[in-house]
Amino acid sequence: MDAAKLLALYEEGETDFQELNLENIDLRNADLSGADFSDANFNGVNFSHANLRDTNLAGVNFHGSDLSNADLSNSDLGGANFSGVNFSHAILHNTNLAGVNFHDSDLSNADLSYANLCCANAELSQYDCVYIDDCIYNSQYGYAEELEVAIFSNVNLTDAKLIETKLCGVDLSNLNLSGADLSDGANLSNADLSNADLSNADLSNANLSNADLSNANLSNANLSNANLSNADLSNANLSDADLSNATNLNSANLNGANLNNTDLSSVNLSHKNFSHFNFSDAYLSSAELEGVNLSYANLENADLSGANLENANLSGANLENADLSGANLENANLSGANLENADLSGANLENANLSGANLTGTIIDIKKEIDHKWAIVWKILNQEKFAQINQQEKNQISLSETRNHFSKYELECIDLSNSYLKNAKLANLNLTHTDFSNSNLHSADLRGANLTGANLTGVNLQEATLIKANLQGADLSNADLRYANIHGANLNNTKRDGAKFTTFDDISCSWNQLNDDQFEELCYDILREKHKLTDIQKIDKSRSRDGGRDIVFSKGVDINKKPIKWIAQCKLKSDKRSLGKSQVPDISDMLKAQAAKGFCIMTSGIIGATLHDSLDALRDKEGWEVERWSYLEIERFLAEHPEIKSRHFKD
Repeated sequence: MDAAKLLALYEEGETDFQELNLENIDLRNADLSGADFSDANFNGVNFSHANLRDTNLAGVNFHGSDLSNADLSNSDLGGANFSGVNFSHAILHNTNLAGVNFHDSDLSNADLSYANLCCANAELSQYDCVYIDDCIYNSQYGYAEELEVAIFSNVNLTDAKLIETKLCGVDLSNLNLSGADLSDGANLSNADLSNADLSNADLSNANLSNADLSNANLSNANLSNANLSNADLSNANLSDADLSNATNLNSANLNGANLNNTDLSSVNLSHKNFSHFNFSDAYLSSAELEGVNLSYANLENADLSGANLENANLSGANLENADLSGANLENANLSGANLENADLSGANLENANLSGANLTGTIIDIKKEIDHKWAIVWKILNQEKFAQINQQEKNQISLSETRNHFSKYELECIDLSNSYLKNAKLANLNLTHTDFSNSNLHSADLRGANLTGANLTGVNLQEATLIKANLQGADLSNADLRYANIHGANLNNTKRDGAKFTTFDDISCSWNQLNDDQFEELCYDILREKHKLTDIQKIDKSRSRDGGRDIVFSKGVDINKKPIKWIAQCKLKSDKRSLGKSQVPDISDMLKAQAAKGFCIMTSGIIGATLHDSLDALRDKEGWEVERWSYLEIERFLAEHPEIKSRHFKD
């Protein structure tokens, strides 16, 4: 039978075409609605723009056919073979697709709304059901039925419409569903969407309970109001996604997920562990985050306005430029957190731990009472902002010591322990007997300050300016004063047990004491100490063709968690001359031959511009990691590790 005869019979009222065998014929724009083609063979048939509504197509072989823009609404396609079929822009609304094979098919822009893709009994699929142990179950109607799921291997579902589609147990892993519409209650409970591309997809109000979304790309996807109970979102890309008002997210697995710029407003994530997570630019306004662990998380530029962070652990977190206005931080642990330029206006900081927190540029509503110590620390770090506050506002701070401009009041005998005071301006102030123990005063200006009897135990004073400061009787035990300028300072009767002192005047090395072999030994010791290496060895002979010995070591891991192999080359320049590209030849070939992905150059000279350019090209073009040590870096490292320096230099 050819196409003309088929259409003629249909026009005469014939609708029973069961087991019909028609291959490679043209039925474009044909109207065959309501016909029975069950178990027919339509291999390679062109049905584009055809009307196949209310048709029985169960068990039909459509392999390689063209059904683009065809309308198959309300049809029974159960058990049909649609492998390799073009369904782009087709309408499959309210169809029975249980057990259908869509392997290698194109369903881009197709409408599969209300379709049944999993329930063998199409009549029962219309009822609400749950998916338990590979069965569909409905307690109201008392049925339990095994699944007969559609096969979607290697299918293109970009921009497809899957509104309220029955997808229980369907394997959608590794599929392209970018831009797909799965909104308005699509049932994806227990669905396998691992490694699927769901970027820009609409999953609003979808049921994703127990769904596997591990490693899925959900960037810019809409998951608002979705049910994520026990969903697996581990290592998923949720950057720019909208999860606002998503339910049961606190039971989902978010380990390793990318939450950059994600909208998590009003979600409940209480008591979740997000230690070291990346929430930069995320929206968490009005989120329920009580007891959450955000230690060392990156929350830079995040919106946490109005969020409940009571008892939250934010220790070491990066909250630079974050909006915490109106947030509840009662009993929160913010120790060591970076709050630079964060907005804490109207926030509740009652009993919050701000030990070591960076309050530089932080906006704090002084109408809210905060701990006396942190009020002073904030004023020390923000003198310009403090000067702009009028006297009436100053007087609203509960403790009298803060009621005058900072430069006019004294700070003697005050507890400023465990404070972040990096770059603080404390020149010429009276700081006698003040407790700075374990504080960070890196690069602080303490010129002419009176620190008589001050407690500076364990303080970081690296690169601080202490010119003519009075440190008489101060306790500097275990303090770090490396590279601090202490010219003219009074150090009489100071306690200095365990203190570290290094000035810029005493770090130079006598490179003419070393020969090539000795310099290579020095480089070996530096790398082993710097990176705490256990896997390090030397290869090739000294003074080889390229003028140095290679050191091989493992540092870091790649995306597959395999150790990264590094090659280090050592070049002695006793007169500190420049080391150019021509003196370090064939780097790329050497790395490829050694299957290495990291290169380190160590020289007692200066690294020349041509070599810098060559190393930059290796990094940018090849993706290899690069580490550079000139005499400047080596001498500073040795100044911090005199035990290594003493092993290799006589003075």
